[in-house]
Amino acid sequence: MPNFPIIDTHLHVFEHGRLKYTGFEGNSLFARNYHVEDYARDLGSLDVEAMVFLECYADFTPEGGQYIEEIEFVEEEAARDPRLKAIIPMAPLEWGARVEPMLAEMVQNHPTVRGIRRIVEFDANPRALTLSPAFIEGVNLLEKFDYHFEINVNFTQMDIVREFVKHIPNVRLILDHCGKPGIKSGAIAQYRDDIKELAKHPSFWIKLSDLPHLKSRIVSDTTAEGMLDGHAVTINPADPDAAIVALHMGLFRTADQGKTWQDMEVGRFSPLTYGRDVKVSPQEPNTLYAALSVAASSKDGGLWRSQDGGGT
Repeated sequence: MPNFPIIDTHLHVFEHGRLKYTGFEGNSLFARNYHVEDYARDLGSLDVEAMVFLECYADFTPEGGQYIEEIEFVEEEAARDPRLKAIIPMAPLEWGARVEPMLAEMVQNHPTVRGIRRIVEFDANPRALTLSPAFIEGVNLLEKFDYHFEINVNFTQMDIVREFVKHIPNVRLILDHCGKPGIKSGAIAQYRDDIKELAKHPSFWIKLSDLPHLKSRIVSDTTAEGMLDGHAVTINPADPDAAIVALHMGLFRTADQGKTWQDMEVGRFSPLTYGRDVKVSPQEPNTLYAALSVAASSKDGGLWRSQDGGGT
């Protein structure tokens, strides 16, 4: 088990009868209530110090939905477990400017709301929705409220995201579930190309999830460590087949799509080894910048530069 505290950035709790979830019907996992008490039980001895709730696709129509009701439900859950620190609800951003009063209400009455998510993957026409002028207008409105936007698609819809980000210059964007890469479908090459293109947008982030292909035995013999505390990933344009990840254990490099990882041994030249961020210079592909610290919550740290891709 991990020997460090975790912030769970993707928590779902739900209560049938309180809210309507047609998409959960007939699913043995989701066709039951799940509360913070159930989550705490399932954690066992795992040390989770904070959680972020993400909307659960509660029923909605073009005219309205259970947006505020879901927030109020989660606020009640948070009252019973104060580790639940933030809420990412759904909002009808496809309304364009008409959604602004609802966003203003969230800011005024629900301060733990930090952003908005939309599962466009399940929409009747994901491309038409995501690239519609009204939806783009609604997403851009989030800048006014300092909200980010989380988008949920699968690997067959990444081309939509590539076009979408061009229209969202100032809102922080997060790709949920890593875009659900098509590993079993043999579509990893296209996925890698999509990620390489999306990485050019400075406001675009990818949320690493506990997917099988992201588990790793980097230091120990258990897959429970590895990516659970990943802070940043960078790809060198001069070597697009490789990636470097910043973890609590340091900096690690892969040249085989994550099958194996090599410790870059930052402790050779830095007394600080906790990897907080890593970037490749866009002008000098061999120049690597790493933000290193002593712990996740520490204010001590430094910026280190390598001019040979991390060799020294």
